[in-house]
Amino acid sequence: MSEIEKYPLFADEFALADQLALADLHCGEEPWARAATEWIRGTEVLDAIERFQTSVWIFRDVEDFIIGFGALEATSWKKWPPPDGKKSRLLYLRHLGIGAKYRGFPPEREYRYSNRILEHLIAQAKKMAITIRDSKPPSKHVELLTLMVHRDNLPAQKLYQRYGFELLDGFERDDHFAMSHRLDLDSDSN
Repeated sequence: MSEIEKYPLFADEFALADQLALADLHCGEEPWARAATEWIRGTEVLDAIERFQTSVWIFRDVEDFIIGFGALEATSWKKWPPPDGKKSRLLYLRHLGIGAKYRGFPPEREYRYSNRILEHLIAQAKKMAITIRDSKPPSKHVELLTLMVHRDNLPAQKLYQRYGFELLDGFERDDHFAMSHRLDLDSDSN
C-alpha cells in the first residue's frame, strides 16, 4: 500500500457548518500561522467568499479530521508586477493553512499533505483560468497564480518554489514577499 493510500486526503468546498469543526484547527504559533487560523475560523473567510467569490476548500483525512485548508480567487484588475506594473487580472492563492500537528506528515515528501493541498489548489487555479479563457475576451484571461508569503516563512517559500513559484525580486509589503506561478493551460487540468 502506498503512502497516498495509507493517508488519503479529501477536499470539500467550505460550508458554514465547517466553522464548528474548525475550532480544533491550529496552524501554529508563528505570526503567519496565527493569521491563517484566525482567517479560517473567523468571519473573514465568509467575507472573502461573499465579496470576492473566493473558493475555499477544507481538507480532511479518512477519519474526518481537518488537516488544513486552501483559498483561491480571481482578482479584479491589479498592477502586476507590483507596485507599478500594468493592470492585470490574476489568480490569487489567498491562504494555504496546515494544522501544526500535520506539518511534515506523511514523512515521504511526495505524499505530504502540504504538497497535496498545493497541488489541488494549482489544479483548481488551472480550471478557473480555463473557464475564464473559454468565457471571457482575451483582455480578461489569466495565466498567473500569485500569492504573498511572509519573509520569515522559509518552509512555505521552499514549498512554493518546488512547485514553480518565483519570488518577485525587490518587492516586499508588510513583511511579505510576492510570488507567482505561470499556469500551463495547455496541459491536462485535472
